[in-house]
Amino acid sequence: MTLPVQATSLDVRPIDALLDALARGQPVVLTALEDAALVLPAAEAPTAALAFVIRHSSGLVGVALPGDRCDALELPPMRPSFRHDDQRGWCVAVDAANGVATGISATDRAETIRRLAHRDTRPEDLNRPGHVLPYATRPDGVFGVPEASVELCLRAGLPAAAAFAALVSPEDPTRMATPGEAAAFAATHGLPLLDSAAAGRSGIPRDASCRALSAAGSGERHPT
Repeated sequence: MTLPVQATSLDVRPIDALLDALARGQPVVLTALEDAALVLPAAEAPTAALAFVIRHSSGLVGVALPGDRCDALELPPMRPSFRHDDQRGWCVAVDAANGVATGISATDRAETIRRLAHRDTRPEDLNRPGHVLPYATRPDGVFGVPEASVELCLRAGLPAAAAFAALVSPEDPTRMATPGEAAAFAATHGLPLLDSAAAGRSGIPRDASCRALSAAGSGERHPT
């Protein structure tokens, strides 16, 4: 499967191309010190795009959310000692409580991901355990892929929720991709690429509408 990606002008800054892709619900690549991840805006999460992410990743799909949003959705921590206010990390996996079948397909997981991003979703709208893993982020501390993903979605004018999955090496499927391999993968598939640390120092002001959109949820968008 080849995912259709809208071409961008060569004179567009990488950060601008990445924000534009996120705003259109397209996947992007974020690198870290030793690995990389495919990222989608959770509010959009088109099924075809998520299927692409699953195919080229570990298959374990997380959704980065602010810690207080995880608390509001009553998403219990994966570890009993975990506390959103002083640590960050994985929460118990969830599925949408309705509108899905087994919960594991790309279609079902896309639905659950969109529910996690929507402001009207309540704790009872999610079943626990499930097949999508929420990840509670912190506004400070280590700025890794989950935190960068949320920040970039906000800067793209989207809700503060991002789906992400670790990219598998295109050269050796028994290990995860290195940043160099991620760059080659992004070039092959026409995906924007950014170092996750750069998201915290990009200095791009959010539009005035971003704060409203981050709390407003989003309608679904599906590929044609």
